[in-house]
Amino acid sequence: MKKVFSTFLAVLMLCTVLTACNNTSGNDDPTPTTAPDGTPTPSVDVTEGGKYMDAEYPYETLKLPAYTFTAPTVTIISNNDHKPDPTKADAITDIYGISYQTKVTTVEQYATTFISMYMADESPEICAFGTPIAMINKGYFLPLEEIIDFSLPLWEELSSSIESIWYKNHIYSINSSVSRGGSRIFFNKQLFEEAGMKTPLEYYEEGNWNWDTYRQLAMDMMVDSDADGIPEIYGAFLETGQFLYSSGVDYISVEKDGTVINNVMSEAISRAVNIYTEMYDLPCMYIGNDGLKAFNSGSVAMATSGMWTIKAYMSDLAKSGNLGVVPFPKDPATEEYFIPEDFTTSVAYSIPSNSKNANAAAAWLCGSRYNKIIDDLDTADEEEWASLSLSEQVDTYGYPYEIQQFLQNEFYGENRDKFTGVNFVAMQFSFANRFSGEFWFRPLMGEPWATIAAEIEPQINEFIDELVNAE
Repeated sequence: MKKVFSTFLAVLMLCTVLTACNNTSGNDDPTPTTAPDGTPTPSVDVTEGGKYMDAEYPYETLKLPAYTFTAPTVTIISNNDHKPDPTKADAITDIYGISYQTKVTTVEQYATTFISMYMADESPEICAFGTPIAMINKGYFLPLEEIIDFSLPLWEELSSSIESIWYKNHIYSINSSVSRGGSRIFFNKQLFEEAGMKTPLEYYEEGNWNWDTYRQLAMDMMVDSDADGIPEIYGAFLETGQFLYSSGVDYISVEKDGTVINNVMSEAISRAVNIYTEMYDLPCMYIGNDGLKAFNSGSVAMATSGMWTIKAYMSDLAKSGNLGVVPFPKDPATEEYFIPEDFTTSVAYSIPSNSKNANAAAAWLCGSRYNKIIDDLDTADEEEWASLSLSEQVDTYGYPYEIQQFLQNEFYGENRDKFTGVNFVAMQFSFANRFSGEFWFRPLMGEPWATIAAEIEPQINEFIDELVNAE
């Protein structure tokens, strides 16, 4: 796909200035062409009356909306440098004709740097951070749905994620992609084969992968041959808090009108805390800080972690072909299969409300989404990836191609609709840093969750009130 997209870039460069600045077709000669039999062939308005950019699209449904902007330049404030990748086609520069640069700042300096620029009426076109609720409440950002049509096919795959981020009846930040699935359950194929047990993948494929089967499998895979209470093989190693999103909720949630809801007393959170506490106390659970190291060495049958840890902590298993993976198990009490979803928490793009070039910023956001789609369709790197040995795949890409393809298909491909994403709302409020210990450590000390929840509910309500009413 990279080759297909690149073939028309030279043509695009010739018409970019006209299309970007005039919001019209880049074809200077509207004269109809002539068919071989001499019959005039009427020209086709591919812009649909100026609604879209006049460009040769590799996929018709991915048309880019046209914008008229004051200047074809965009400045981004971010903690990472945003610039075109010279090895790839870039719709922002090649179709819209926009050049862009980054004003790099740290996360700690972001707020003061941006507010100084805003107050001096020198705001950047794009702010590339998470969703800054306090700044939204103070009117610093533009409602994006006023200048971006999110009903266009360009945004279709993100529609459910976009629906989840409305705040005070507006969309204030957006991303070009979504990260789904959170931590996964990795398992040692060899240990399951030696034990003659069904693997988590087999349970998953038959539609029976849930908290109950996970807990039972962890107990069944424990090996304590000398009965000394110290297993030679533990059933599982579990990260804190994964059951929360699997139950379908976050610590707090936000309604479309901006109402913030405290979920501490919900049945879903109660189920999540109680299953975590119950499993933590099982003798089959490995509770040391070096759980991934123990898993890699063959002392643990299953481990909960993120993809990035494969190269760092599970490379032996991955390179031997004995590393398996499945999504985190489903809550058996829910109809839907919930998974965590990071859409606008870690990275999100906003447009300042006093921007002098908001349409160029909107074009940059649409171009970024287009780039992401085209990049996903480009299989050249994946073909090279698949041709490497397992060891080379892990060293080069961080994880085996087979694992990446399986999860890509489940979370983003043809099976994506089986999952319902739970957005990391609480992270936008810095909630977890303040309260997560109340949820996941106090119950391990023997305190009943109902007692803890009743105690901290008013504290969380006060926290929410301070946040949404901050001046």
